[in-house]
Amino acid sequence: MNRNQHLPLSPFYFLERRGPSRPPIDDLRASVQAHLAGLGLAAKKLHGRRIAIAIGSRGIASLPEIVRTICDWLKAQGAQPFIIPAMGSHGGGTAEGQRQILADYGITEAGVGAEIRSSTETVRVGTTPQEFPVFADRHAWESDGIVVVNRVKPHSDLTGGIESGLLKMMAIGLGKREGATEGHKQIWKYGFETTIRTVSAKILASGKVLCGVAIVENEICAVADVRAALPEGIVAAEESAMLLARALMPRLPFRRLDLLIEDEMGKNISGAGMDTKVVGRARGLAPGEAPAISLIFARDLTSESGGNAVGVGNADIIHERFYRKIDLQKTYVNAITALNPMGGRLPMHMPSDRAALDLALGHLGSPDPGAQRCVWIRNTLSLNRMAVSPLLRNEIDSPQHWRLAENPFSAEFDAAGDLCSPFRHQ
Repeated sequence: MNRNQHLPLSPFYFLERRGPSRPPIDDLRASVQAHLAGLGLAAKKLHGRRIAIAIGSRGIASLPEIVRTICDWLKAQGAQPFIIPAMGSHGGGTAEGQRQILADYGITEAGVGAEIRSSTETVRVGTTPQEFPVFADRHAWESDGIVVVNRVKPHSDLTGGIESGLLKMMAIGLGKREGATEGHKQIWKYGFETTIRTVSAKILASGKVLCGVAIVENEICAVADVRAALPEGIVAAEESAMLLARALMPRLPFRRLDLLIEDEMGKNISGAGMDTKVVGRARGLAPGEAPAISLIFARDLTSESGGNAVGVGNADIIHERFYRKIDLQKTYVNAITALNPMGGRLPMHMPSDRAALDLALGHLGSPDPGAQRCVWIRNTLSLNRMAVSPLLRNEIDSPQHWRLAENPFSAEFDAAGDLCSPFRHQ
């Protein structure tokens, strides 16, 4: 290839999901209120009581509306709700960083009608049967009750009866950096599910948790299910929610790809920046659960990540723009806390999209456009609309769930050699 020429990239067709397997909830506010009211919480547990609402670091659909509704419902019962970040070491492990993460998701005092108390202080609340300590946010522990709010979904790196949800928030997120560090140590010794169940059981046994609110999203990242549970029912509620979440998880409908172009990755999308179960780079995947992808090119880091690029090593190539947004201190804090040095690994970074694609296509053997298996997505949460190369049109799994556009389009590059994303208005 002449240095003044570029390897041609295949044209693309838009591929759109026809509809989610489970529709979004029509009246989310009414649904949340009904589930809370259905718990039958005693008035003495609410009236005049200071209630901490634990919120994590994931970008959950309609999160400000859900949190505002919970605050309003608690205030209607005479309670005094306030918000705490329950996100382990995220946000650089600082009170300011975690408050900013909440703000990026629209969780502000004005927006949800409740005070935000962000602190790194913890209290040691006991020990597990394995004799390791359990920690919790001091503000939460000194409240009169805790409401745990989180999305239930498959974890990017783990598989079990529980994965990412209320129990993990109690075991890891609620303990701040101190609790997250201790929890990950025990995960290495006893395994993920044993540790999460053991630590969360200690939190639940304390009597501090008032209830849990579990959220399940469908394939188009809309809230499809909400359920609330009293402490004694949280484990069962999460286990059933996980079965639903696993069935509704968005996936790439292909068996094999040469190249995945990803407009963005970040902590608001997945704990690993990109969902490794979507891109086939998670441990313990079942055969056919995700496509085999030769190369992943990640173009940018979301602003909501605040520079935390943990998991960026799941990509093979990144843009220089992405590289310059990385805050190594925040990334390393997250990776060190999780006892996962691979989480801070950096791939090659290239000065433009054009240069990155030349590198990727060259590595793949410079295939002609008609021989390229390429998919272009916004991120691993937004998989209801993607762009696919012509060769993949006849390789779609469950084609009845998808609609393929009739006309192809060619990727456009600006003067700097960067792609003009077809998802920029999505």
